[in-house]
Formats: sequence, structure tokens, C-alpha cells
Amino acid sequence: MALLDDILHEAGFSDSDIADVKLGKLHYGGSLDAASDKELSVKLAFHVNAKLQNAKGIFLDSPKKKDYDPTVESLGMIAEDGGDGSLEDFSGVKLTPNEKVMDKLYQKAAPGSDLNLSKDEIAMFKKCKTHEEVENCLRQVLLDRFRAYKKGGLAGIKPYARSKKEFFPGDELKSQLKAGKILPKRSPAFNKFALEYPNHKPDVMEESFFWVNSVIDDKPTIALVHRVGMPQDGGFVYMERHFYLSRSHNCLQGIGAALPVDDGAGAVVLYATRTSTDQVSGFGGSAKRAIGNKIMGGRMAENFERAREVLAAAAAANEMEKLKV
Repeated sequence: MALLDDILHEAGFSDSDIADVKLGKLHYGGSLDAASDKELSVKLAFHVNAKLQNAKGIFLDSPKKKDYDPTVESLGMIAEDGGDGSLEDFSGVKLTPNEKVMDKLYQKAAPGSDLNLSKDEIAMFKKCKTHEEVENCLRQVLLDRFRAYKKGGLAGIKPYARSKKEFFPGDELKSQLKAGKILPKRSPAFNKFALEYPNHKPDVMEESFFWVNSVIDDKPTIALVHRVGMPQDGGFVYMERHFYLSRSHNCLQGIGAALPVDDGAGAVVLYATRTSTDQVSGFGGSAKRAIGNKIMGGRMAENFERAREVLAAAAAANEMEKLKV
């Protein structure tokens, strides 16, 4: 299919890479041109043995992330009714494992510490005396950040306090989008919405929000995630944006497309993700990014290999259900 081949070529995949992907191989395509000196990136292309409609479900519907990402401890949907959310949406957020270590980190948080907090959020946590108070404060911070993002988009994301100057995740996410070349060319309406959310939402756009608690370096790391997707040229284009990360990384943004293959047997997914982290900037940053990109690429490939299996199993179960009398 010309469209599929053209897009994969534009993403840097060779003819032999594309042929391998169509035959079922998951292909790691290396890193992207960096948007900043804090960035790690990876691009992947792979075939899924499922109908296009089912292929988009793994990205937008009730997230199956825990089924294929071993770092995920727990997750939960936010504002499924399309509203402003509530503290109840975050009732499942727990600072586990290492509760005592995490309590101390939050209670003694300061600009430039292990946590991503604004100056006023740091002040809130300093008032907490017990583990329960720390967790309740965290849930309130997550709800406030969700509401601010939903109302103000990238500009509504509070900056992280750092020892020298504040870090603005919204600016970083915008730079990541502007560094991409395929999305503005192939789906300008989607690109405009991604940049100017919540404005200019296409009528066919679908979206969902959820939080996810992943264990990174033996510590709970909470992300607020926004997923959006829409039909495009017989396929499906989507974005996963981690507009808040409590620690370890600053923010993350993945852009992808699911496209039908020539004979209609399944779909090919192209996915490119950019992660911002202070750990690869500064002295020796180039070498750190090269190593980090390879490590992240390997982990992403493993996760998506598992995701393919989850998706194929879900699609098969769906087809069996249709056969029932």
C-alpha cells in the first residue's frame, strides 16, 4: 500500500525494513532528531494480527498497559464521563513500594530534588505529618494538575522547581511536537490540536485520561497520561502524552499511526516516542543519550512485542464472541 510505504520511508525505514515489518517482524528504527539536550527517543514499526478497529483499542480504551509493561504497578481512568475529574479518580494512587522512603522524599522535597513539584506543591507537602497525609496531598496535586492541563493545555502545566531555574514541561512537549516532520505533513488537523489542546478539536477525535504508577528504581513514579486518536486516510493516528511525571523523567510524548496492510491481514503500527530527562543533559550528554536511546529502544521493543500478543489475543477473543449464537 503506497501510503503505508511512503510514511515508513519518511520515518527512515528502508525497503527491506518495511518488507520485514509486513511479514510480522518488529523493527527498531533507532532514535529521532533530538528536540533538546534532555531527550531520549525511539521509533518502532510492527505488524499486529488484528483489525484496524481493534488495533486502536489498545491505545485509547481502558488501558491494557499493565498486561505488557512489567514496570506498571497500578493504573486508573480519570474523568471517564468527560468532566473535570474528582479525588475519587485517584483513590487507587498509593506510594508503594518503599512507603517510608517516599514519605521522607515528599516531606523534605526541595527545588532540584528527586521529585517533580512546583514551589507551591513543595510547600503543601512540607505540612504533611503522616503517610496518609502525604498520599492525600499527592492525590490533590494530581487532580489539580489534571484540571489545569484540561483547561489550559500545555500552557496550563505548572513548572517544576529546580535549583537554578524552573523547568516547563509544556514548553518541552511543544518543542517535541515541532521537531517532528511527519505529523504536520500527514495530519495537520491532529498536529494543530496536539499543539493547541484543548482548542481546535476535530469532530472525529477520541480521547481518554488515566494515571499510572510505575516502579522505577524501586520507587513509585506517577504519570498523568492523555491519549488522543482519530481516523486518518483509512488508518488511525494517535498520541500518548505524559503531561506530568512525579520523578525520574520530566515528560513523555509518543506519536503513532496504525495503517492497514495491502491484503487486509491486520495492520502495521508506527510509533515514535520522545522522553525528556535531566539525567542525559550536561557534561557527557551526547554519550549518555546514545546509551539511553539504545536501552530505551530495547525496553520499548520488548513492551510492544508483549503488546502485540495482548492485542492479538483480545482480537481473537472478540472474533470468537461474535461466533457465539
